[in-house]
Amino acid sequence: MLCAWAPKPAPRHIRSIGIIAALGDTCMFERVPDRPFEWIRPPEADFLEISDWGIDDNITNEIVKDLGAQFSVQSIAIAHQDFDAWTYTSLARRIRRLPIPETPVDAYLLVLRDWRHDSIGNTAHELGGLGLYRRTIRPESSQLGVFVSYRLVLLNPDDGRLIASVPALLPDGRLPSLPAGDSLWPPTSNDLTDIQRRELLEDFTTLTHSTLPLALRKLGLVPVALPAHRSRR
Repeated sequence: MLCAWAPKPAPRHIRSIGIIAALGDTCMFERVPDRPFEWIRPPEADFLEISDWGIDDNITNEIVKDLGAQFSVQSIAIAHQDFDAWTYTSLARRIRRLPIPETPVDAYLLVLRDWRHDSIGNTAHELGGLGLYRRTIRPESSQLGVFVSYRLVLLNPDDGRLIASVPALLPDGRLPSLPAGDSLWPPTSNDLTDIQRRELLEDFTTLTHSTLPLALRKLGLVPVALPAHRSRR
């Protein structure tokens, strides 16, 4: 049974937000082959640089649309490699080193790669960031899925202190993922066809757009819609 959640309102002093989107620079291709105990061994993984796909810009635009009516919002330019691997301690250090924006902000909202349980193949592995997953169960059968595993983190701009942090999940609490067909899996990560690239981009966009609003509500940045009042007759 899922536990009910009640989003806390954002601190009242937050009126302006700087968005740091650091999710869309790399696509992971994770494969679990059909070998004894492979489901608990480290998976095979390749990575493809995809910063030219514009995923972070797309995510930023979606957040601006969701928050623009309540907050002054701006995008913050960063070096992606600074946020690819992170801890809350390293995030605080990075934030303290950022140049002060021309228009100062009350908080930074970070969109970061996160690691979640493999709910596609149900192995002991974890999936992180953007990726395509394949588990071969037997030579003629595979489980394939496109996944997006990320987290929203709200930080104080002065010292990097953590204000709030939530994973971006489906409403039922599962990892955001979509089933995929064999035709989407390339021979190597560098052999994506234009059709495969377009399908992956569409799936990544669908998954981020469908999970961002709920994550923003859990942060308290977007009000929870109240049920419509029904008058009695």
